Amino acid sequence: MKFVPRFSALIVTLLLCGPVIAHTPVCRCELTGSDITCTGQFHDGSAANGVAMTVLDYDNTILKHSKLDAHSRLTFPQPTRPFYIIMDAGPGEMFEVDWKDVQGLTPSTYP
Repeated sequence: MKFVPRFSALIVTLLLCGPVIAHTPVCRCELTGSDITCTGQFHDGSAANGVAMTVLDYDNTILKHSKLDAHSRLTFPQPTRPFYIIMDAGPGEMFEVDWKDVQGLTPSTYP
């Protein structure tokens, strides 16, 4: 019967790991007129309102730092130089979007 405590510990560990895996942040960004709109959520489909968002250029200069709104969105003017966006939901829970992955921007956008 020594395996019972180990088995119980395994069950508890698996139950605790499930929610962590389910809350991986994801983000999709698109060009909307002259602005970029990013919509974030967690992998399980839950809202990500209040999650920190940072827009940086390739020299790591912060162009915008804000949080996702009540609709899990962030809108900002399209930067004049190449950029990337970091969605930071906490330690080890980050998602990055490069300008090349923004829907509506083309390779000729930033020569």
